[in-house]
Amino acid sequence: MPKVTRNALIVVLLIWSGFAYPWFDRGCNIAEAYTAVFEYGVPQGLEPLPACYG
Repeated sequence: MPKVTRNALIVVLLIWSGFAYPWFDRGCNIAEAYTAVFEYGVPQGLEPLPACYG
């Protein structure tokens, strides 16, 4: 894998992790948190968290 591609993938993973952290911090497990980023975006305020309900 070229170095540029590897670095780009690392940056994307770090950004995705940054967006997933608020979900994880509010009680989602890791898989739910990363999936919630695609489905709901970043949580705002104290809204209900549909991604964390089981």
